[in-house]
Amino acid sequence: MTTQLIIDINGPFDARRSDDTSIGSLSRRGQGLLAFLAMQPRMIASRMSVMTLLWGDRAEAQARASLRQELSLLRRNLPEDVLEADRLNVWLTNTELIVSAEHELLSGFDLNTPVFEEWLRDARSATKTHAGPSTKAQLRKRGRPTLAVLAFEEFGGNETDNFPDGVVEEITGSLSRIREFHVIARQSTFALKRQNIDAVEAARQLGVEYLVSGVVHRVQDKVRISVQLLNGSDGRTLWTGKFDDQMDDLFALLDRISLQIAGQISPSLRDAEIRRVRNRPTEDLTAYEHLLSAFPHFWTHSRDQNLKAISHLDAALDKDPNYAHALALKAWCFAQHPIYMWSDRPETDRAQALKHASAAALRAGHHAPTLTAIGAAFSIAGADAGEALSYIDRALEIDPSNAWAWLRLGWHGAYTGDIKSAETAFQNALELSPLDPFKFNVLAGRASLLILWTKRIDEAIAMLEEGIRLNPSATWQHRELIPAYCKVGDKEKLMQAGQMLMKAYPRLTVKELSRSFAKINTAVDDQHLEYFVQAGIPVQ
Repeated sequence: MTTQLIIDINGPFDARRSDDTSIGSLSRRGQGLLAFLAMQPRMIASRMSVMTLLWGDRAEAQARASLRQELSLLRRNLPEDVLEADRLNVWLTNTELIVSAEHELLSGFDLNTPVFEEWLRDARSATKTHAGPSTKAQLRKRGRPTLAVLAFEEFGGNETDNFPDGVVEEITGSLSRIREFHVIARQSTFALKRQNIDAVEAARQLGVEYLVSGVVHRVQDKVRISVQLLNGSDGRTLWTGKFDDQMDDLFALLDRISLQIAGQISPSLRDAEIRRVRNRPTEDLTAYEHLLSAFPHFWTHSRDQNLKAISHLDAALDKDPNYAHALALKAWCFAQHPIYMWSDRPETDRAQALKHASAAALRAGHHAPTLTAIGAAFSIAGADAGEALSYIDRALEIDPSNAWAWLRLGWHGAYTGDIKSAETAFQNALELSPLDPFKFNVLAGRASLLILWTKRIDEAIAMLEEGIRLNPSATWQHRELIPAYCKVGDKEKLMQAGQMLMKAYPRLTVKELSRSFAKINTAVDDQHLEYFVQAGIPVQ
């Protein structure tokens, strides 16, 4: 290869010809596009990924036009034949990348687009971890995973109606909104449709870690869609699911199916990523991988495990102090301390939760998981129900397949007495992620809603008992049982629940317990606290 272009991203961006003459007159987006391409495997990226990266806030037609214009401007300034493109992809040839761990990658570079800023943060973290002094190479960053949805096979359908293609397009769109992983554009995967290659080769050609494949079966007006999540490195199946529906309103069907599939793929892929980093040396973890490591401790719902989650998030923030998702999840962790009665200083922990949530809010952009965590922290630790709801609503507008956002919307309704909204939200959370590690929390939320605002107490007790079986570490669930047993007049089980609560929290008093409830919980009054006195909890 004869080098014609040198892209140096040690510190500020610099591009020069092989004779060392500088290339000026490049726009900020043009510089960002070149840096992004140079960091990709084989220095190639799909048009869709570039459009999302640089013009993700624009409509697709406008983004396509902006990309065409930017490519035209770049070609006027770059050496001939260095920047190439076709209908699907954009790539660099005869280009050398200079990158080093000695300097911050693209220091001072600011594009004010959330997707680019997130990519740059991941790239900086990966460069610090993997690059040595004076490395001249194309680095394979390991930030968020990359996923592609392959063309689905079909049996029993009409070959001319392109229904499977519509399914793939909708699933790809739903997964793209999650923002927990990079999703390759549908056009790139369809280019492999007629190639007889296995999953490992498809993953290699697309440059992805994970693949989604599927089969559509149609019999008259019934449809079954079977879906698999595959590990791209070895073709191993990580998750499978079957989804049955009716061929009625086509658009409504595609919406239903794509949301259900995206809702279940996301936690399955997250679990695969957590397993991937579990045995890696701690010192080698990126900020993103420290975030992943926090999750199993976070959802255990015990004091010691929550502190371990905070420790992992601190490590993530040491590598990237502006990592919005880590800030937001840390805020949620701090908010859990007072509400689950783990805190000796509930107001201090609430203040920490609000501080970190506010910092995350300045950096969250359109990242639904971050907005969900911010909304959770504000709803648990804050006093403004409307503020908390605004973040949860934004998360669901961006990604309606986010089960945790539906979970937090349900709890918000339980706190404020919005019964209809809360029941729908909890049901959506269960349907979207039926094996979610927070399933016990969904059940506890539904039960709390029924206990506080309805007379369906027996139903609520059954939910709480199931939640305790699912996660006995979450001992705070016994607190939710006490009002229920009081209302049905089961004195024996009331006292048992009180004893279990005191066993888990030996220094608990009703006075301390009253400080644990969410400030926006409008159902907690003197009568509610009297239930705990009847269960044998000391007053003070």
